[in-house]
Amino acid sequence: MLGDDLRTQLLVRPALHEEAPIILDLWQNSARWLNSKGIYQWRPEYFNLEQVLEFMNDGSDVYLAEWNNEIVGTYILTWSDPFIWQELDNSESGYIHRFAVHREYRGLDIGKYLLKNAEQQIRLKGKTWIRLDCMAENPRLNQYYRDCGFQYIRRIDGEGWSANLYEKQ
Repeated sequence: MLGDDLRTQLLVRPALHEEAPIILDLWQNSARWLNSKGIYQWRPEYFNLEQVLEFMNDGSDVYLAEWNNEIVGTYILTWSDPFIWQELDNSESGYIHRFAVHREYRGLDIGKYLLKNAEQQIRLKGKTWIRLDCMAENPRLNQYYRDCGFQYIRRIDGEGWSANLYEKQ
């Protein structure tokens, strides 16, 4: 549970270019943990430093969460996602991607805090809808997003993968 100490000391801020390796490490560690649970939503070998830098340079907003001088989480906000959202992609939405919390800090509700922070950032950009997606075969994460108030929109199927789309107003 996120206590008052953590809530007041958790700093969510834009990531710096020189912090790209830290973000990559968060993604890869999250992927390894997921894979160890039999969940292949992310694969560590699919992530590389160029992807992090591409997000930082393409107009996306990349955030890090810091607590006691330790990086404890990250997320990315994009302002369009036609690949996943297809014909539903629109300019009234902000899209949360690559949401990850360092495994050593699980159980502290950091993830819920980061989602709320992302929602606030999206609203500050004047967007009406907050959107995200996750692998359809990850029941725990699908339930987590529903528990956080996101509504299921639909499932999409790609080559060798399926994702569920979620949004909230």
